[in-house]
Amino acid sequence: MNTDITRRKFVAGTATAAGLTVGTAILGGCSPTAGSGSASSSASSTSMASGAEGSEKGHHGKGAPRFRSAMNKAQKIDTTPDESEALAKFIVVSDTHITLDYQPYVDRVQNMFEDIAEFCPDNDAIIVNGDITNNGTQEQYEKFAELAQASGFAYPDDFMLVIGNHDQYDSTEGADEVSNLTDAFREQAGISDQVHPYYERTINGVHLIAMGPDSFPDDNWAHFGISSEEVDWVDELIDEDERNEKLSLVFMHEPLYFTVRNTEPGDFGHEWSLSDEDNDYLHECLRKHPNVIFFTGHTHALPDTVQLEDQEPLYVGTGSIAYCIDDDDDDESGESDISTYGSLGWEVTVWTTCIRFRMRDFLKREFTDLESAIYQF
Repeated sequence: MNTDITRRKFVAGTATAAGLTVGTAILGGCSPTAGSGSASSSASSTSMASGAEGSEKGHHGKGAPRFRSAMNKAQKIDTTPDESEALAKFIVVSDTHITLDYQPYVDRVQNMFEDIAEFCPDNDAIIVNGDITNNGTQEQYEKFAELAQASGFAYPDDFMLVIGNHDQYDSTEGADEVSNLTDAFREQAGISDQVHPYYERTINGVHLIAMGPDSFPDDNWAHFGISSEEVDWVDELIDEDERNEKLSLVFMHEPLYFTVRNTEPGDFGHEWSLSDEDNDYLHECLRKHPNVIFFTGHTHALPDTVQLEDQEPLYVGTGSIAYCIDDDDDDESGESDISTYGSLGWEVTVWTTCIRFRMRDFLKREFTDLESAIYQF
């Protein structure tokens, strides 16, 4: 992590910073292991149409990502693996906040899709880690789909969607409204045959787990409710992967306390996130698993990757497309022109023994070394 970045400074669209320079040498340690590269699906999930065959997207690595040590001990390396041996390449973004009531948000989503179509048209999935919409309405989902299709992406087949608090926006109106909006999300995500908004998929050997609120937030619509049943479901999936020495990539919109940026006491990601009880229960589940990479959004903070000495997962903040800030206290987006804010996310490439995070500045349409890394596990 670039520790020189001031936490109280906006991440402007024109921001640049020195960071890890990714080299061009071929890393022999990332050669594939034996196994099948085809996508699989459990009974509680559905396969992505575009990700079902790795050859369709141009990634020919075989097998699955297998860890040898805990992700918080994974070594950062500065050599680029052989792209032809990659299992999968994902675009991971969050907080697109599409709404017909604010054109700048629409413009940013359109710009994102146009940029992805230029720099990574062969991605295996575009993962939107919550707050896809601003209010969870059908017309907002339709606008999102329209912009995706205009840039050549199949919606929802080319996507993996994660529900965010804005996608269940009307929770202040009562449990029925939350249920209706959750139903709308499940239809968009292709899981309308189940009652909860969490699910799993495997794409080209990479296990992806999407979490989401499955209980009514009792005090504020921004607060997620995660049941113990959902946490136990996640725990079982991760346990199985761990027994098989496989990675689990887990996605949830709202972050855990004391992990990625803006999750300290007083920060948005701490005060407007899970309840203390839900946070502690999920945190205790995840922190013991060495094979977990946990992706979260919600804070609109600069994307980051975090290794904590006393916790085994790797924690990843997924930034924001609508507007990206570096400190919650500096968030004046509701009162100012969002042109002063960045639009940032990740390109994530997975090999059998390493994973690469490249931060994408969608406004400048280039990768930035502000926060980029390759972890060998």
